[in-house]
Amino acid sequence: MTLVSDLLRARNKRSYFLVFFLSLALILLVTFLTYENKTLNFKGEVMGTSYKVILVDFEDSSIEKDIFNVLNSVNLEMSTYINSSSISYLNATNINEWINVSNNFIEVALFSQETCLSTGGSFDISVGHLVNYYGFGPPELSNSYDTGLLEGLKKEVNCFSFEVDPKEKRIKRTQNVYLDMSAVAKGYAIDLLSKYLDSKSINSYLIELGGEVKFKGHKSSSEPWVVGIENPGSINTPLITLSSRDNKDLSLATSGEYRNFKNKDGLIVSHTIDPSTFKPLKKKHVSVSVLAENTMKADALATALNVMGPDQGLKYSNIHKIRTVYILKENENYIVKTSKWF
Repeated sequence: MTLVSDLLRARNKRSYFLVFFLSLALILLVTFLTYENKTLNFKGEVMGTSYKVILVDFEDSSIEKDIFNVLNSVNLEMSTYINSSSISYLNATNINEWINVSNNFIEVALFSQETCLSTGGSFDISVGHLVNYYGFGPPELSNSYDTGLLEGLKKEVNCFSFEVDPKEKRIKRTQNVYLDMSAVAKGYAIDLLSKYLDSKSINSYLIELGGEVKFKGHKSSSEPWVVGIENPGSINTPLITLSSRDNKDLSLATSGEYRNFKNKDGLIVSHTIDPSTFKPLKKKHVSVSVLAENTMKADALATALNVMGPDQGLKYSNIHKIRTVYILKENENYIVKTSKWF
C-alpha cells in the first residue's frame, strides 16, 4: 500500500505541476496577445477634412495633442483658407517680392516645382486662380473673377511662376499667379507626422488624412494593416485591398472625381484643373491611385496622373517605375488598369 500511495502522490504532484505550468502558459499567452493587440486610436478634423491615427504598443495618450499640432502646422502654413498662412501671405505680395518661409514650406515648394517639370506641367500649383474661379478655393473668391481677366491670367501659369531660394529660406512669385498647395499638402502632413512618430520610436502605426494613407509595421504579428482603393460604384467598399504583408511602409494617395465635384450652371465640374486646357478635368477614368515611398510624392503624382489620363499616365508610370492603378467605367462596369510596377 505504501508503494501505491507513493505512486499516487507522485502522480498527483506531477498533475499539479502540469496544471500549474499550463495555467501559467495560458496566462502568459493571454497577456502577450492582449499586449500585442493594444492600440491607441485618435480621430479629428484638420485641413478641411478628417484624420485617423492608430498607434500599436504605445500607451501615452497625451500624444494626441502632438498629432493634431503636427498636422495643423502644415495647415497653418499651406492653407489658402487661412488668411494668416504663409501661402496666403505669398499670394498677396507684389510680383518679385521675396518673403521668408519655413523649411517645410521650402521643401514642398521645391518638390512641387520639380514635379511640375518632371510631369510636363500636369502637376502645377500655380493654377490657383482657376481653382478659385470654379469654386474649389476659399468661398469669398469663387465669384470674384472677371472672365476677361481670367483669360489673361492663364498666360502666367507655368512651372517657373515662382522662385525658391532654399539657402535664404525665401520664396517669391515671378508671375501674377495664385499658388495652391492643396494637391500636395495633405501628403506632406502625413509624412511629417510619420517622421514625428518615428522619433518617438513607434514602430507600427497607420495614418489616414482625407483619404491619403500611410502605414508602417503591422497591426500585430498575426494581423497586418489592410487598406483599400475605393470602389466608385459602392462608396466605402474597396475594389482593391493592400496589406502590410505585401507592402512595407506603404504610402497611398488617390485622385478622383466621383466625390469632390461641384454643379456650376447645371454642369458637373471636376475639382482637378487641367493645366493644359485651364478647365476642370474631363477624362474617361474615374480615379487613379499611386503607391510611393512617401505620401507627398503619392499625393502629387496621383493628381498629375489624373490629369494625364490612363493612356499617357500608364506610359509615364511604366517609364518612371511608378506603382499606379486607374479605375475606369466601361458599359456600367468598373475596369482596373495598372502600371507594370504595381
